[in-house]
Amino acid sequence: MNETTRRHIDKSRWPRLSPLLDELLDLPPEQRPARLLALEAQDAELAADLHELLWRQQAMNAANYLATPALQTMAQADKPNNLAGQQLGAYTLEREIGQGGMGTVWLARRTDGRFDGLVAIKFLNAGLLGQGNAGRFAREGQILAKLAHPHIARLLDAGISDSGAQQPYLVLEYVDGLPLDQYCNSKALTARERVALFQDVLAAVAHAHTRLILHRDLKPSNILVTSTGEVKLLDFGIAKLLHEEGNGSSDAAASTELTQQAGRAYTARYAAPEQVQGGEVSTATDVYALGVLLYLLLCGQHPTTPGEDEARTTPLERMRGLVEVAPKKLSEQVAEKPRARELRGDLDTIVAKALKKLPAKRYANAAELAEDLRRWLNHEPITARPDSTAYILRKFVRRHRVAVAAGSLGLLTLSASVGMALVKGQEAQAQRVQAEGLIEFMLGDLRKKLEPVGRLDVLDAVGEKALGYYAAQQTGRLDAGALGQRARALHLMGQIAQQRGKLDEASRMYDAAAGSTAELLQRAPKDGQRIYDHAQSVFWVGEAAWRQGQVVEAGKQFKRYLELAEQLWPLAAGKPDWLAERANARVNLGILQFDSGEVQAALLNFQKALPEYEELAPAQPDMRVEQINTLGWISRVLQYQGRYPLALAADQDRLAVLARIPNREQDHLLLNLEANAHHDSSRSQFFMGNTAAALQAAEKAVAQFENLTSTDQSNLDWLEKLSSLRLGLAEIRLARGEQDLTPLLSSLKSDIGRLLAADVKQMRWQGNLRGRLLWLRAKVERSEAQSQALAVEMTGYLSDMQARIQAGTRFNNELRLILAQLELTLGELLTNSDAAKAGMHWKAVAERLRANVTSSDAPAMTVAALAHLHLNAIEEARALAEKLEASSYRHPDYIQLRTQLQAATLSATHHSTGKP
Repeated sequence: MNETTRRHIDKSRWPRLSPLLDELLDLPPEQRPARLLALEAQDAELAADLHELLWRQQAMNAANYLATPALQTMAQADKPNNLAGQQLGAYTLEREIGQGGMGTVWLARRTDGRFDGLVAIKFLNAGLLGQGNAGRFAREGQILAKLAHPHIARLLDAGISDSGAQQPYLVLEYVDGLPLDQYCNSKALTARERVALFQDVLAAVAHAHTRLILHRDLKPSNILVTSTGEVKLLDFGIAKLLHEEGNGSSDAAASTELTQQAGRAYTARYAAPEQVQGGEVSTATDVYALGVLLYLLLCGQHPTTPGEDEARTTPLERMRGLVEVAPKKLSEQVAEKPRARELRGDLDTIVAKALKKLPAKRYANAAELAEDLRRWLNHEPITARPDSTAYILRKFVRRHRVAVAAGSLGLLTLSASVGMALVKGQEAQAQRVQAEGLIEFMLGDLRKKLEPVGRLDVLDAVGEKALGYYAAQQTGRLDAGALGQRARALHLMGQIAQQRGKLDEASRMYDAAAGSTAELLQRAPKDGQRIYDHAQSVFWVGEAAWRQGQVVEAGKQFKRYLELAEQLWPLAAGKPDWLAERANARVNLGILQFDSGEVQAALLNFQKALPEYEELAPAQPDMRVEQINTLGWISRVLQYQGRYPLALAADQDRLAVLARIPNREQDHLLLNLEANAHHDSSRSQFFMGNTAAALQAAEKAVAQFENLTSTDQSNLDWLEKLSSLRLGLAEIRLARGEQDLTPLLSSLKSDIGRLLAADVKQMRWQGNLRGRLLWLRAKVERSEAQSQALAVEMTGYLSDMQARIQAGTRFNNELRLILAQLELTLGELLTNSDAAKAGMHWKAVAERLRANVTSSDAPAMTVAALAHLHLNAIEEARALAEKLEASSYRHPDYIQLRTQLQAATLSATHHSTGKP
């Protein structure tokens, strides 16, 4: 019986999920919600996964698998070969499907009428259990039944027969599939496809490793793959069932017979050296078996007894080969040159590390092996080899062949030159000028060339060298120029970390940079350059705080930024960069004010900044970008105020400015801005009810950004923007009645899932994107099972957001609206099953949007009015609808509101008059 997966669980999260799931399942059901709320405050996506797994557990319990003891009567329990047709509790045994050293496996069907499905029942050799262990065996079975992972065949029950033979048995999920190696060969999978499939095996093993459960017998026959390509790992936990410390006998210090039997429960072909030598086993023991499996899958040979030699060798020779002989490199076992080239290098290194003779030299567990294979699949540097600069740059070139082709030689030369110069700079004062000159080139001219084409991360390794150079010197003794360079290097490293979603690391870099620039300013408080440099640092500190939802701290930093810019203004004659700082500071403060609900103050700051950018642009073309950005923010404020025609005009101004910039097709930053302009234009059209024009602009925005993100898939800021654009496109298509949104929804789930896994502190990811995706799924995934699962996820999301509010995070208008939309939809999902809870959610919507409905926020008024209608507060809904009638807001939600209001009014009239 195969379970239907309702929410995709990212396998990389299983090491964190497993112990938390165990903890939740061990709690009484009434205590789980409180624990979940605490977990949701720490990691929203993790909590959503736990909600899903608890839902699956409840579904399994509803099937009542364990309601009846699996073996009530079994006259022939000691003769499992004669059991066809026997009743085993709720099951009828049908036929034997496997035999091994540990016992016999039977196919059985549940026949008690409560649930129709197949299971596999394994009868273990009675000798595996010592006297007095029946109760412990049953208890362990109950614990291991909670080992929930989509790639582990579920252990449904375990126990001992009531017959005199004390026959141990397991009731297992039945899997109809091929062994892993046979499946790969039958499908003629490539090396990359085999590694990708093997990741599912590793995810299952890693899950159990987090519970300190070893498999000890990993081999192809214990790993089945279904016809749909779903991996299922069998017999996980049996070694745990068959293992216990001294049972309290007189020889308590010695292993019991049970432990000894379990320790020898392995297949020699896949055993690790410590197993055959009777040594201590650990998670690294399973890693060795995984290494053997991967070796076989990729080259078709065994690592220690390859080819025909395996059949000719004696057991002693095979043991000696296992313990003493280092395997050949994986790539050397393959005759075909193209295949050998694919395996050579990192795959050779990864597999060799998994097959190390000493456990301490292997990967510590399956999760570490999986991470290096993931890196190999993504052409990223692996951990099993030194991270030399040349190696990292080779990996960059591999990931970005087209973008790097023309300039790779120059970049490699630059990296080598910087490295040599920095080393020499530390060795001799005479080389310092050369070293710092190269750093200045990296931070200045080279950065300006790389940033527009989205290749800033090429400077990562070189930036680390620059920081290493300055770290080798005493910061207090650095002159002003060197301190400034150090700050710029820290800014660069912070930006790279931020693009990769590592906000904590970025914050540390920005704080350190601010320390350098503050020291410079203290040395010369009236020096314009020092004021300018410190202003940059203060901005980046505020930017990082804002991204983490720390609005108060961000506001403090942005106000300080504006103060510094005002100090700089009288000193800025002849310095275009300095002249722009006041406008920059106003725009950034305006963005924060807009997010905080100070809409008019934000618009005033944007309108003050715009003419300053326009004045600077003729002499400083870079200011065109800031002019375009500022027009974009003006557009968003006007949208929020319901002034959609004016917002659309601002978007057209942006596109007109962009059209006048030469060669914009080669500048990724300008392509980003153009996509944003089309997106904002699409939103204004959508709000005015022009869905055809909205769809055209949205498709243009998404297409442009898809091309952009394909050039640098490591840039999570770009991935965030693409996800936002796709969500907008999906909303328009949904409103137009398009039926098949599956491909778009699949892309959104994958991309947003990647963002959520990358950083739990990014509120734009954890709050906005996650909430919008849940709302979209609720509109598309309409089956009863999907709705139930979504209700659990949405409840978890709302609990998480509430925990963040209680922790002091302030939400902007956009996020408050997303929460309200989600709560409105959740109430609709719960209408039939829990009317009281549905009503609570609708009341929460009205309360959440109370401040917004007093302004001109049309989307908020519409959602609030729909909530009032659900609560049968028709007059409140009508009052809001009349305000909307006077605006230009004609979004599909407004049309829905008018339709439902008319129906509710008609129903109320008929009810009062007694008419049918």
